Amino acid sequence: MIGIIGISHHTASLEERELFALDASQAKALVEQWRTQDLIVGAIILSTCNRTEIYYETASACPSQGARIIDTLTAQYDEGDALKQAFVHHTGSEATRHLFRLASGLESMVVGETQILGQLKAAFRMAIDEGQSTPLLSRLFHKAFEAAKHIRTHHLISATPISAGSAAVDFVSERLGGLASSPVLIIGAGQMAETIYDRLQELGTPEVHLYNRTGERAERFAEGRSLRIWSGDDLRPALQAASVVFVATSASSAVVTEELLSGLEQQWSFFDLGVPRNVAQDLGHDPRIHLYTIDDLGRGACEEGRFDLKGVEVQIEEMVREFARWCDASEMREVIRIIQQASDAVLEQELSKLPSQLSAHELELITQYDTHLRITFATAIVSALREVTQEGRQAKEAQAIHQLFAHILDRYSPSSSST
Repeated sequence: MIGIIGISHHTASLEERELFALDASQAKALVEQWRTQDLIVGAIILSTCNRTEIYYETASACPSQGARIIDTLTAQYDEGDALKQAFVHHTGSEATRHLFRLASGLESMVVGETQILGQLKAAFRMAIDEGQSTPLLSRLFHKAFEAAKHIRTHHLISATPISAGSAAVDFVSERLGGLASSPVLIIGAGQMAETIYDRLQELGTPEVHLYNRTGERAERFAEGRSLRIWSGDDLRPALQAASVVFVATSASSAVVTEELLSGLEQQWSFFDLGVPRNVAQDLGHDPRIHLYTIDDLGRGACEEGRFDLKGVEVQIEEMVREFARWCDASEMREVIRIIQQASDAVLEQELSKLPSQLSAHELELITQYDTHLRITFATAIVSALREVTQEGRQAKEAQAIHQLFAHILDRYSPSSSST
């Protein structure tokens, strides 16, 4: 069974979301922990500024596995029971629908944003590299990528890519009446920084600075771009050179602190895109600073004008049904395979008990009838299987039948009969 457990801007505050933000090593460790506990077969974890989501596969169809995963995430907090209410849990087609909508930009704070697709692909690649995905999860994610491509090709009315970074630039620009006279500093040199820089260029911002702790990465970012770079211990002078600051790093704690700004008299507008936050929360009360966070963006993207929303919803529902049909057929094929193997094992063991003094003609007749029995027996069971499970749409019944015949196969296999 596939499922998704998640916490996002739809269900939780920034303070709550940052409790569950995960870096790559933390995500890897969690998946291995859940595997060791037999909670999951595999998982893909997405952690962004707006959400942390776990896409998982379990060996059984028991929904309690999802609740146990949530328990492991919230157990370390005193308010764990309250935090559980901020998580959503979907299984089956609901999980598929959520992922397809997310990949297409419909679940984002900035509706229609394009950055989420790249983040999903990065999460998928990491799971593949670590051997933590499964064939079913891989198929699900490939179909989500196909859905996103189709939606953006056939239903996106505006072709200009948008992202949380570009929306943050617009947000600050609107409040300041433009950025033409405001020196801008970007802290961080990742994908979010790229979208911020690109939007600043589209708006004609004349003075842009970039700070990154690692000088080499800052230099790579600056290639082909018009900006001044800062690195290492130069964050304080970099801040002195700017009046607008966009902060988007992968740091697990604040990089802009009261101590860093101590003694400086100028005014700043900070937009903190980090989760966990990259700007110390206390600075929000500093009279020198206007501090904005990702939650200030709201759902500001144009739902009416950017997407053909009616067409998008119809198309996504068809893709969800198509994936469900594939899952049903795949599960049916596996059940049929185990039925045939179990039938063969039972007949094989019983035929091995025949008297050894049979004539060649008798053995030939038995062999012919053996083939007839195998086909008749398996066909009758498979026919009943299709009726009972409604062509595989009744997943619980199909799984129960699979477990039954897997037990028979284990009981009648040559290795078990010889012990």
